[in-house]
Amino acid sequence: MKINVTPKESNMLPTYLVWVLICSNQIGVGILGFQRIIAEKAGHDAWISVIVAGIMAHFTMLIIVKTLKRYPSADLYGIHIDVLGKRLGKLVSLFFILYCIATAMMILRNYIEVIQTWVFPEIPTGLFAAVFLFLALYTMLGGIRVIAGYTFLTVIVVIWLLLDLYYPLQIAEWNHLLPVMEADISKIWGGAMSMSLTIIGFEIIYVLYPYIKEKKSVGASAQFGLFLTNLIYLVLMVVALVFFSEGQLAKTIWATLNLKKMVYLPFLERFEFVAIPLWLFVIMPNIMLYSWAAVRGLKRNFNWSQRKFSYVVIILMFISSLFLITRQQIETLNDIIGRVGLIGSFAYPFILYLLVVIKQAWRRKREAINDESAK
Repeated sequence: MKINVTPKESNMLPTYLVWVLICSNQIGVGILGFQRIIAEKAGHDAWISVIVAGIMAHFTMLIIVKTLKRYPSADLYGIHIDVLGKRLGKLVSLFFILYCIATAMMILRNYIEVIQTWVFPEIPTGLFAAVFLFLALYTMLGGIRVIAGYTFLTVIVVIWLLLDLYYPLQIAEWNHLLPVMEADISKIWGGAMSMSLTIIGFEIIYVLYPYIKEKKSVGASAQFGLFLTNLIYLVLMVVALVFFSEGQLAKTIWATLNLKKMVYLPFLERFEFVAIPLWLFVIMPNIMLYSWAAVRGLKRNFNWSQRKFSYVVIILMFISSLFLITRQQIETLNDIIGRVGLIGSFAYPFILYLLVVIKQAWRRKREAINDESAK
């Protein structure tokens, strides 16, 4: 397997789309109810935890980009082979592939649960999963440029769905934020750690990097995407804190959806019934990008048809989604993905960067010794 990837010119993406892809892959189903999880740890200082988690993400992205820029056009799978060797590199890559598939399945199943709870309780999980996965497969078969084009449209939907925060802010109680820093450092840090499941997604840059045209500007575009995502999460966290009491927020599973109950339009009584179906446009890029990253890894490691691997991954996700029935099973999956994502997205990039630096330094030293011997 080649370390560096040289995609066709027709498959290359302009650099400005990097921030769109990063932002869209971070904003998914988790945004509908992340506030309760953070507030359980940090109380009304949960907004500080969101800021801390955002700073961690920015710093981690800096390390990821520094790692990628040490290669002309390598992705994570190629870097693993270069640093860890063929066998161990493929094994570690397989873990990342399974993580991508599990994350996509988790996002899919959580969104189906939201639809079944709020809108269509009688429609079975399998029917929803089949329809959504068919849409994902159809887009994935078109390639990364088709996925990127679709993803660009979802940013508009996200911004539009956030404009309704004006309504709950009309009756906001800003004293809910006081006193600031009442929670100690350990609680604020615990809240930041609980953001892991919500804020992951920026690690997709590891697989997208070879497809970006002007690689010099990747870091700036990726950091802007992270900033926009962190700003959206911070705004939603603050609005939830000033709208709900601490006791109410602790019992509210989907705080963002409950905020939409405050929207009043003369021609529409239940605005959340519109927002939930529209949120499909937001979560689909998550499913597409994670599935595409997994398929791309399978093709790179096992040299089989990417189209065939796409069918295999989608069928595997469909079958797996049928076994997640109860809320407890879904919460267990969320917890597992959150823990793995915390390690894979925030800790592993630093380890990988260190390994790359050591390997390249050793390689340069060996080449220098060989040159001296040749003289």
